[in-house]
Amino acid sequence: MRPRSDLAIAPVYLLAMLAFTAMVVPVATTWVRADVDAIPGTLIVFGMIMVVRLIAIESTRRPRMVPLVAAGSVTVFLMIIVAMSVPLWLLDGGRAQELRATVVSVYDGSGNPPSYDLAVGGVPIPGRLDDWPGDGAGAIGDEVVVVQDRKGLTDPRLPEQRAEDLEGDPRAMILPTVAVVAALCAAAVWPGRRRSAAATR
Repeated sequence: MRPRSDLAIAPVYLLAMLAFTAMVVPVATTWVRADVDAIPGTLIVFGMIMVVRLIAIESTRRPRMVPLVAAGSVTVFLMIIVAMSVPLWLLDGGRAQELRATVVSVYDGSGNPPSYDLAVGGVPIPGRLDDWPGDGAGAIGDEVVVVQDRKGLTDPRLPEQRAEDLEGDPRAMILPTVAVVAALCAAAVWPGRRRSAAATR
């Protein structure tokens, strides 16, 4: 028989990876500025690596490193998918609204397109606009129509940008990716013939 202790640890790896993936959700909102979200994102990945390493050290049998590292890599891909999906979740179900906003600040992108702080009726709205209609750039005082959720948890975006996001909707990839991570976690702890033979002695 295969030792249950080997297989029972697979859900622990999976739950740890999914817990850190869930931490990406607030990072993908206006709670964290888009120009600095790489910092908490890196900390989340580093934290996941440390926790998975701790689980491996404390396990009765060491896992196979190749599938475990692969599971971690696929989890990072899952984090990216979740981050891309958050604005779509927040803008679905009638929670999106179109706003005619005015540019109040322009931030130089240092080689990248500039980003913009916007206000509606003199009241700033959360987040920054990272795109501009057409091939030009906006300036302070310019008006632009943007889409944002009613609670202001998503960065404002152009209506055509939202249409492009919906066309390439990444949410359908979430469950298959979770399944791949689960399979790799199981492969990392699945007992081989030598382990099974040792367990039956």
